[in-house]
Amino acid sequence: MTQPASDNRNTFTTQATSRAEIRELLEGIFVAELLVPSESIWLVSPWISDIDILDNRCGQFSSLVPTWGLRRIRLSEVFAQLMSQSRVHIVARPDSHNDTFLRKMDDLSRASDDAGNLHVAIRDTLHLKGLLGQDYYLSGSMNLTYNGVEVNHEGVSLDRSPEAIAEARIHFQENYEADQ
Repeated sequence: MTQPASDNRNTFTTQATSRAEIRELLEGIFVAELLVPSESIWLVSPWISDIDILDNRCGQFSSLVPTWGLRRIRLSEVFAQLMSQSRVHIVARPDSHNDTFLRKMDDLSRASDDAGNLHVAIRDTLHLKGLLGQDYYLSGSMNLTYNGVEVNHEGVSLDRSPEAIAEARIHFQENYEADQ
């Protein structure tokens, strides 16, 4: 009897190969979002940086957004693109580390025709980390920062089970609805 494919994938970063796996996992998630955007995307991270999220130096993602050019693409640029079709929810701590990224997201939102699709919430005691879309929930110890992705020993879990996704969505909506 064949076992069903697992809905969950765990990754731990302690060496260079694991870090590459995390980068590839994030790249895959964001490429999938650009191809088939979720209705809403949640990024919950106490600390967030405008990190490189896609490596388009060879042009492999040029068909997704031709204006990006042959270079590394930052998180804010991907979210700006996604805001045209998705509600983007960002939850972070009130920390000066986050100010540059949040200001950039606000500027990109105001400059777009889809300003209502960015929702930012600030929570003093936030420690939870997660990236949630229509059919995935990435959670774990990793902040979406350079140190979180490239330096620190972290653990993340990608869960594709409908139950975990629904549970996370309910939690995020109940606890982190955007500040008005």
